[in-house]
Amino acid sequence: MAMRLDVEFARPLSRQDKALVLLAAAGLAKSERVRFLRGDYRVVVVGEGLSVRRLRAALVEQGLGPTQVSSSLGEEEDAHADDLPGGEAPGERVRAIGR
Repeated sequence: MAMRLDVEFARPLSRQDKALVLLAAAGLAKSERVRFLRGDYRVVVVGEGLSVRRLRAALVEQGLGPTQVSSSLGEEEDAHADDLPGGEAPGERVRAIGR
């Protein structure tokens, strides 16, 4: 199921900040598209199975502090969008041939 995550920042993003946003989103396997809106104060991330918690954590890891992150899903659906309950890091889901 494709969803949209809206991220808002308190100040406009610089060129370096935009690159960090792209790196943070690229690190999430389920993200498909990133778009900058409204004078670079707002970012839209489109993907499948992305949760607000994972995107916020990826942005904070890059040193960016979003003021708000919201999802097109409801709260309950967003909580189930993570791979594992509790936000634990997922283990190996598919084994390579010969392992």
